[in-house]
Amino acid sequence: MGSINKDMPLQMVISFDKLLQQYDKMAKSDDLLLSSRAKYILENQAPYPELRDGFSDIKLLEKHKDVIHIILQDSFAEVLSENEIKAASLPYFDIIFNKSKRFQKILENAGIDFQPFLRNQDEGINYIMASTIILKFHYGFNLDFSRPYFYDIPDEKGVMRHYRILYNADFMEILPTKLSKKLTQDDVDKLLENPEDLQLWKEMIPPNSFISKGFVISNMFDVTTEHTISEIKTNLISSDKRGSETFISDLQDTFRSFFKIKELKIGFVTYNSKDDQLERVYGNGMESFLLRGKDNEQCNHALCIGSYDKIVNQKGYFTVSDVEKYYKLSDGIEPYKGLFEQGIKSAIFAPIVNEGELLGVLELVSTRKNELNGVNATKLDDVMPYIV
Repeated sequence: MGSINKDMPLQMVISFDKLLQQYDKMAKSDDLLLSSRAKYILENQAPYPELRDGFSDIKLLEKHKDVIHIILQDSFAEVLSENEIKAASLPYFDIIFNKSKRFQKILENAGIDFQPFLRNQDEGINYIMASTIILKFHYGFNLDFSRPYFYDIPDEKGVMRHYRILYNADFMEILPTKLSKKLTQDDVDKLLENPEDLQLWKEMIPPNSFISKGFVISNMFDVTTEHTISEIKTNLISSDKRGSETFISDLQDTFRSFFKIKELKIGFVTYNSKDDQLERVYGNGMESFLLRGKDNEQCNHALCIGSYDKIVNQKGYFTVSDVEKYYKLSDGIEPYKGLFEQGIKSAIFAPIVNEGELLGVLELVSTRKNELNGVNATKLDDVMPYIV
């Protein structure tokens, strides 16, 4: 592991001094419970001055993990550890420590060697984002540099989950080094006019020109549902994405995250109202589990009375939570027969409707019983308008 510093405007130094200063004050409190707790934390830290002075060797995080856990115990309440997704971190260096029990379990479920990394971070973006923080907190230029940060972490089933990160930087301080420069408003204006000119940013705010001393607390929230709705919208609305060879596989992966079902598959079929038939959609990866390779099929052949009424007449979701059960109960009529023979165990058929007219059907199928059902079908309410 070794040192964490790289070609960045900030030299990262891990320190708990700013937090410990609060315990210095609390130790003098008239509240005996408060003061004794503060003294306990300070006594445990005292033999290790580097925890106040700061260090860049991340091997020390493991060496002092027990003391660090004591120092952070009020910021990471034990009673909430099973519930909160939380860690101490150094965001631009993907260093994480003192993880809550729930976050630790999430990482373990992702796989033994899994390491979370901030999404869409490359050297240029990192450098400029770190520089904007320096511009605000050291130089005092009031910039809106906020942007969402995410971890993408697979769960134990291999389904990708998305976690939004909110940083608490109360225990950080930014200190100039001899490499730092004086900047004028004209300099800042020039930087803002050239947000992608990495060399200009490095000239104005050179590498290692500031020290970031401290740590941040990362609070994470599972935003998989919101994120996947956004992804579905983007995939469906963006013409360049719809025309790509991976459109269906990308959309399918997004639906898998949306429903938390790894083996979920999607299909589409159009509805011809004139001939009252279902027709194949032509395109890369497009398939239909109702048509099973056919170009078209009369609705009264592809659907039973109940499914026809639900989809075509009522324009509602038709769900089959246990295909095998209904295949046997119906003596093997469609659509149960076709689904059963394809190894499908549960399914949702969602009508694609525009201004009261049925345009087609979105097909969602799973190889596991009850995974798709009438309850989770309602999740589609948020995305069906974009499928139209």
